Amino acid sequence: MQLDNYFIKLTCLALFNKVENLVQQSLRGDWIVRIQYGVPSSDNTLRWQQWQSPFFALQNAKALNQAILACRLNYPLQPVRLYAEKVRPESHFIYWIHIPTHQTSPPAEPLPESRHTQPTPIADYQQAQAS
Repeated sequence: MQLDNYFIKLTCLALFNKVENLVQQSLRGDWIVRIQYGVPSSDNTLRWQQWQSPFFALQNAKALNQAILACRLNYPLQPVRLYAEKVRPESHFIYWIHIPTHQTSPPAEPLPESRHTQPTPIADYQQAQAS
């Protein structure tokens, strides 16, 4: 488990500067910033859940980066994003923090077996060659 934690910290370290720049350039002041993680639903879509409390009136990204790391540690295989919104003027902003390289989809139900059998094209080809 300790190796997994170390790996997640390394993957997040590269994002810390990007998030810091994003906060300094765009999300300071009256933005509400939420960390969200995706939870797969039964219809193969993602349902977004909020991680902890939203951030408001950010001056720097230190607490935000710590919360991102905590979210990644708890949900290492789920997609994670920042969802920021501003009330006036109304604006929304999504910044992807982590996109898993592979998603596990729910197992598909087996297809019913066909009751009718048809000759395979290979058998038809072989019969045509013999004639």
